[in-house]
Amino acid sequence: MEEEKLPSELETIKELQETIARLEKEKEEYLSGWKRAKSDFINYQKEMEEKIKNIINFANSNLILDLTTVLDSLDLAINSLTEEDKKRNLGKGYILIQNQILDILKKYGLEIIEPKNETFNPEFHEAISTKKCEKENCDKSDDNLIIEVYSKGYFLNGKLIRPAKVKVIIH
Repeated sequence: MEEEKLPSELETIKELQETIARLEKEKEEYLSGWKRAKSDFINYQKEMEEKIKNIINFANSNLILDLTTVLDSLDLAINSLTEEDKKRNLGKGYILIQNQILDILKKYGLEIIEPKNETFNPEFHEAISTKKCEKENCDKSDDNLIIEVYSKGYFLNGKLIRPAKVKVIIH
């Protein structure tokens, strides 16, 4: 019977070192993949948190936008009061209701755009009427000046949900 030849100690050590090196490389690949997956998951969580926050902030936007028409009606009612009506406090109820609605909507992030005497900005205002400058020495400084606000505009949590409808001076 022939004797089976065993590898030498040096060959065994070399094989073990190669195995250790291969396993170290595999370990680094797995660790690197795990770190990437963990990082991707953390980024995904942050993205989802941001989306949920936006959903919460704007979930009521249609309702709030619909309520702005009620505020417009209250503005019209208040502005149509005569001096006599004001003296007899006939519009006091309108004002109280308007303030209550505004207070509630402001809790949900509503901000009013009331740009009278400001410069027209198409990002926040909608010019539905214009008026030629009637000054004797009309200069460019009056150009695009908002002289009347037909209906207020609104931001909801920093996002424009309705531009202000305005009248603007043109040169």
